[in-house]
Amino acid sequence: MRRNPITLGLVAALAIGLVALPVLAATADVEIRDGLYHPASLTIESNTTVTWMNYDLVSHSVTSTGGVFDSGPIEQNETFDYTFADTGTYPYGCVINASTQRTPMEGVVIVVPEGMAVAPDENVTPGEEPASMTLAELVGQNENLTVFTEAIEKAGLAQAVLSEGGPYTVFAPDDAAFEALGNQTLTTIFNDTEMLDALLMHHVVEGNYTVEDLMAAANTTGNMTTLDTLAGNTINVTAVDGNLTIENATIVTADVAAENGIVNVIDRVLVPEGLIPAENVTPTPADNVTPPTEANVTIVEPMEGASVAAGNVTVSVNVTNFTLVEPTGQPNAPGEGHLHYYLDAPVPTNESEPAIPETGGYVVSANLSHTWENVTAGEHNLSVQVVNNDHTPLIPLVFETVNVTVDGNVTPVETVTPIGNITPVAPPEGRVIP
Repeated sequence: MRRNPITLGLVAALAIGLVALPVLAATADVEIRDGLYHPASLTIESNTTVTWMNYDLVSHSVTSTGGVFDSGPIEQNETFDYTFADTGTYPYGCVINASTQRTPMEGVVIVVPEGMAVAPDENVTPGEEPASMTLAELVGQNENLTVFTEAIEKAGLAQAVLSEGGPYTVFAPDDAAFEALGNQTLTTIFNDTEMLDALLMHHVVEGNYTVEDLMAAANTTGNMTTLDTLAGNTINVTAVDGNLTIENATIVTADVAAENGIVNVIDRVLVPEGLIPAENVTPTPADNVTPPTEANVTIVEPMEGASVAAGNVTVSVNVTNFTLVEPTGQPNAPGEGHLHYYLDAPVPTNESEPAIPETGGYVVSANLSHTWENVTAGEHNLSVQVVNNDHTPLIPLVFETVNVTVDGNVTPVETVTPIGNITPVAPPEGRVIP
């Protein structure tokens, strides 16, 4: 490593400019201008020496995220050299003015094996003009890649790579793929920039790969080939009966060309093993199994805090994602069962016992309403619970409770004189057990 003052003209003659092209020689240059690294993304072969030159009046640093190298302060017209012997992805930044920069200074050096650097026009058909947008711009304009775009902008490193590096092939998960991860997992990833960068770089490989290229590569090597990602690990590409998969994802939009690579939109997020702590992973259903939609019950009337007249009080409910069947003793079946209506009763919670409260009114029904008779004045709570065919509670519990005020007195029930041999029917009791 060295830090030497050199003349401005000499550096200008040696600089490679602002375009991030793969470097085929044993040296490469990065300029520090206006609080930015130019190029922010640099692809080189192993055993290449990179020289950073500071053109700004203020001092900057070149500090590796993983502690591999650290220039210390680089003053105006000073340089810092580092030779990259090992392949891998080396993100870095400036730590001197990090607290004063609105946008942190970030860069990355991507080191590939000697002889493996990709020429900028490789895989471009002769006579074809490259697309006018960078990979970052192309992704940002796709309405189905809003989460992926947000992740790129937040990570910073990925933004630099897809804006100035290449050519690369990006396997971009669509919005539905990110949604399938679950809120807990997404929150964990987005709150950890280092983890987010590692995840995004796992979706980027060196070179241009169309679906035809991937299919040919997989077939050549016995239906599967392995690609090295910019995160330093690998992904498997498999071709079976004409169907192509990237790990466990399928390509839903193929071969979208940018000026520095290709975007293939996929339907799953590729998560490297061990990247996300197990406790922060949202449980997901098994492959090809549609997750069950949770049942729900809502008391439509009376509403919470309502005042109702004494006497007959009707509770009406709305049930979604659940089928009500008559309680005839049939075995449990997913998504079907009954309702338990409660009056002034604690809602049972024991998943292994029938949901029968120890106190209060209770009735089993397959109807969306139930009328409690002879309800006296005072404060009462009305509940309804969704249960299985064997009357045990659904887990997680599905119920709702409203509290009401009953006003007035119960109107006495008139005594009806039997006519002939017809016996009058007694009103139902407040507690009905099936």
